[in-house]
Amino acid sequence: MLLTLLALVIAAGVLVALGERTISAKPTCAGQTSTAQVAVSSEIEPVVQRVAAFFNSEHRQVDGRCAAVAVHAAQAATVAKALEQPQPRLEPPADAWIPDSSLWVDLARGSPDAARLIQPTGLVLAETPLVIAMPRPAAARTPVFGTSVGWQLLFPQEVGRPSQDLGLNVQYPDPTQSAAGLAGLIELKRIFGYGRPARSALATFALNAQVVPPRTAAGSLPWLETFARPPTGSEAAPLTLTSEQAVVAFDRSHPDEPLAVRYPAQGTFQLSYRYVLTTTNRVALAVAKAFEGALRSAYANAYVRYEGFRTGTGAGGTWPSSYGLTKAMPRLLPAPGPDQAGKELHAWHVLGLGSRFLAINDVSATMATGGPTLEQVLGRASAAGMKRFPDSTQMGLWVFASHLSGPLPYKQLVPIGPLPGQFGVITRRQAIQRLAATGRTAPHAPPAALYGTLLAAYKQMVATYQPQYVNDIIVLTAGVENDPSDISAATLLRKLRAMVNPGRPVEILMVVFGVPKDLADLEQIAKVTNGKVWPVTSAAQIPTIFYRAFGRRICQPHCPNGSPRTGQPQSGR
Repeated sequence: MLLTLLALVIAAGVLVALGERTISAKPTCAGQTSTAQVAVSSEIEPVVQRVAAFFNSEHRQVDGRCAAVAVHAAQAATVAKALEQPQPRLEPPADAWIPDSSLWVDLARGSPDAARLIQPTGLVLAETPLVIAMPRPAAARTPVFGTSVGWQLLFPQEVGRPSQDLGLNVQYPDPTQSAAGLAGLIELKRIFGYGRPARSALATFALNAQVVPPRTAAGSLPWLETFARPPTGSEAAPLTLTSEQAVVAFDRSHPDEPLAVRYPAQGTFQLSYRYVLTTTNRVALAVAKAFEGALRSAYANAYVRYEGFRTGTGAGGTWPSSYGLTKAMPRLLPAPGPDQAGKELHAWHVLGLGSRFLAINDVSATMATGGPTLEQVLGRASAAGMKRFPDSTQMGLWVFASHLSGPLPYKQLVPIGPLPGQFGVITRRQAIQRLAATGRTAPHAPPAALYGTLLAAYKQMVATYQPQYVNDIIVLTAGVENDPSDISAATLLRKLRAMVNPGRPVEILMVVFGVPKDLADLEQIAKVTNGKVWPVTSAAQIPTIFYRAFGRRICQPHCPNGSPRTGQPQSGR
């Protein structure tokens, strides 16, 4: 390791000397200076700053003016979002851009105006494959982190990870901000497949993943210093998805605690640092094009390898291979199609939207049947499922039978609000868990006024609709309507059709224990609201239903009915 570091220092000194000799041979440029602004991802910034200093010292002229470039680090996701707008709002503005993945370029060029503005040059300054990494001591005590590691190691147990408790703490890079996270999400989605099971699997992953932000506002990758030093006493083995370059840089600065890495067995993606032009200003564009020549130089390639990247042709550096790194190019997966990143980010976004639920539990006489009653079985399952809802969730709880609150068939036990919020001396989450787990069927064995309760709940949720949330009604019921004083299914359907507002979508989602005789009516009622009915025969089915319900967000409002849709992955490019 010491010899490697010494060689790198000597190489850097030779490059600097070469640059100084070249610069000293150039004449001084007099007159006005035209400066092109170059936005770059933070990890490549040292390379581009070196090349920019070399370029500026050459005193080139463009249109009779001195040509210069100013380089600043900027998070690629932020630049992509700004460039996608009709009038890009970037401070400072970007005349050229080097993001850490062409996925951001695809996203930014989503509109015709942006596609005309953002012009790839064909130059790939650097590349770096994705790797799965662990601290070396944690890897040594984790047998599954063997010679061959697949993408499935990032999955939660519910969607395909080995059934035994692996003791892993998967820290997944935020796909909305990290190219590694976004590329990984595309591959995970390919593995999950298509149709209803795939949507459920993606929802399971999204709701169970520990998503970590980038290390800096201008960066894209997790902070490996924190990752490599888990809290004292922690037995979980940290695992993350990062880049080969990030590992090289970490190992170089932490020679006594190098990371253990594996290239995914199915193949991996590369982060490609492409040089793209992002201005219509004629002079700035000319300067940015001139800078491209410097970025293509052997001088630039030498610094790319010095900083732990592979060159645009895939040439690696001289980093050590004892902990899993390899100078040879690993097996690469086909590049995603130009629309793939946008599709998967949309799915991730809708899965991450805050949820606003009104939970309604059936406490009618029908629920009092059985050994453990249906209400006890579903109540316990409901209480156990509460831990699956993230803290961003708002929820309230009703129960229904008949005449529970004067003439009303329902009674509000907990008003809608944030789950972590206080409800008396406990949190709202704890209150709903306790009430669901210990609830009692209503006295005097009342009938069930299900239809009237659904109408009242729908009215309230539409009236109090909050656009930043997914607003749903979740009903746990035996599915029986037997209150002679209640409205009919036909009346409920007519009233719901009149109230449905595409600008305020509220779904009715029902988990029905058994197969009641009115199941077809219930399915029609749910369908009017783009909702769904899930008949179950066992409480063990409810966790699966939970993830299916979340997964439906991806295809709404056009989720197919019946059997799962089949499809083929989009071809790569």
